[in-house]
Amino acid sequence: MKMSAPLFALLLIGTASAAVPTDPGAEVRKAFDEVMAAGGFRGQVEGNVFGPGTPRVKGEIDALFPDRIHLRSDDLEFIVMPQGAWVSAFGYWTSTDRSMLPATEFDVAEMRKSIASIREVEKQGHAKSGRCGDVGVYRFRATGQLPGIDADGDIRMWICASNGKPARIEATSSDKERVTIDFDWSRHPLVEAPR
Repeated sequence: MKMSAPLFALLLIGTASAAVPTDPGAEVRKAFDEVMAAGGFRGQVEGNVFGPGTPRVKGEIDALFPDRIHLRSDDLEFIVMPQGAWVSAFGYWTSTDRSMLPATEFDVAEMRKSIASIREVEKQGHAKSGRCGDVGVYRFRATGQLPGIDADGDIRMWICASNGKPARIEATSSDKERVTIDFDWSRHPLVEAPR
C-alpha cells in the first residue's frame, strides 16, 4: 500500500509528539505560576496554614498578594489590608494590631524562590476533582514559602488538566503537621474592610 507524503508526515508528527515526555517539575512550577499570575487565591484551608507555631484553622481564605487576607473559620476570622487589620469577635468587627494576627502579608520574592526550588517531582497518576474534572497528581519537595503553604516537607498537588491550575495542595511537614488547600477558581478572591 502506497502512503501519500502529507499523510506520512502527519503520522510522523503524531508519533513524535506522543513520544515527547512531559516534565512533571515544569507542570508543578507552571501551576504555581498560575497562582502568582492570578494575584492570589481563594479556597478551603485546614491545618497550620500560616506556618509552624500558628493556630490550626479550618475554613475559607481569600488571599490577594502581597498584603490582603480574609480568613473565615469557626474559631477565628480576620481581615488584613494595607490600611488596617480587623478581627471578628462574637459577630462584631474590631480594629486590631497587625502583629496580633497569624499572617499579614505574602513575600512574593520568597514565593518565587520557593517555586524555583521545587525538586524530586514525581507524577503519581490521574484522579477526578469535583471542581475541575480530570487532575494530575504530583508529589514533590521544595524549600521556603510557596503560595499558601510552608514548603519544608512532603507536598502533593492535584493539577486541573483543563487549565493547569492547582485544584488541591496537601503538605506534610517534618513534624507530621498537615496543611491542605482546596482551591476555588470559580471566583476571584475578594478582601474588603469590614462594614
